[in-house]
Amino acid sequence: MIQRIQSLYLLLAGLALLGLGLAPGPWQLLETAPYAWIGPLARGLAVVLAVASGVLIFQYRQLERQRMLVVFEQVGVLLFALLYLGGLYLGGSLGVRTADGILWDRVLWIGLPVLAYLLLWLARRGIERDIALIRSMDRLR
Repeated sequence: MIQRIQSLYLLLAGLALLGLGLAPGPWQLLETAPYAWIGPLARGLAVVLAVASGVLIFQYRQLERQRMLVVFEQVGVLLFALLYLGGLYLGGSLGVRTADGILWDRVLWIGLPVLAYLLLWLARRGIERDIALIRSMDRLR
């Protein structure tokens, strides 16, 4: 299971989403959002997506199903990023530059959904490569 690189990508994506969902830092930025429901909904969605990413690792025996679920996971991360970044924008906390310089903690919190999406894309690419390899081996038989 872990020898497949996509398992590592799925694990790292899950850890990125779990870190974003459980850390208090990014949610303090959303406290100023005009809509109070954005913070808890985005936080819950991040934790659900992190758990789903961990469950996807164990779907390695059914590659077609795993690929489909990874695509759904990617759509979920896009929805999460839209909700999270939209809440930051509405709250006025999306800026990362000040007169003192760059706020690196905000760059980290804004970049984690993007990192999770890229890791899921790499995992999907690895799964598709495995599917193609199995199809080519079946042709040789």
